[in-house]
Amino acid sequence: MLTSLRPSCNLPLRRFICKIHHSPSFDHPQLPLYKESFAKRMAMAGIKPHHRIALGVSGGPDSTALCVLATGWKSDCLARNEGSGYIDGLLGIVVDHRLRPESGDEADLVRNRVSKMGIRCVVECCDWSKGKPKLGHLQEAARDMRYRIFQRVCMEQQIGVLLIAHHADDQVLIN
Repeated sequence: MLTSLRPSCNLPLRRFICKIHHSPSFDHPQLPLYKESFAKRMAMAGIKPHHRIALGVSGGPDSTALCVLATGWKSDCLARNEGSGYIDGLLGIVVDHRLRPESGDEADLVRNRVSKMGIRCVVECCDWSKGKPKLGHLQEAARDMRYRIFQRVCMEQQIGVLLIAHHADDQVLIN
């Protein structure tokens, strides 16, 4: 939850995320405080910049802020790969649930935005081989499928850390 990244000086998190989401340069006067808080949280979790890290990216303000913070944290310690222009050991994963006709275009848009941040990014599509979920169970089924995809990609890419971002209004069930 990104609220746990809020520095002790009680900066307005929602305002920060919205400004970052709409600012192409990601400049914000309080960004250094958030980056410092992010670095401390990563250290507390035992995660180091040289670790291979995946980011679950939806394109919303939470995951966009996570991308900005993770990129800054890794960039402060590691150089970009000169051949690709991407930050080594950082992978964005966008899941196209294929539940709406426009979802593929939206996933491509998110991938392009994340790539411009210096994060190698892939779009993975849901395979609803047993049929798409019914309306009453749509959110739960989509979440389950998304986490299965995250796990599969992390295993295939030999990535041991997956970071996701949620805001206080999200319903997150962790087993």
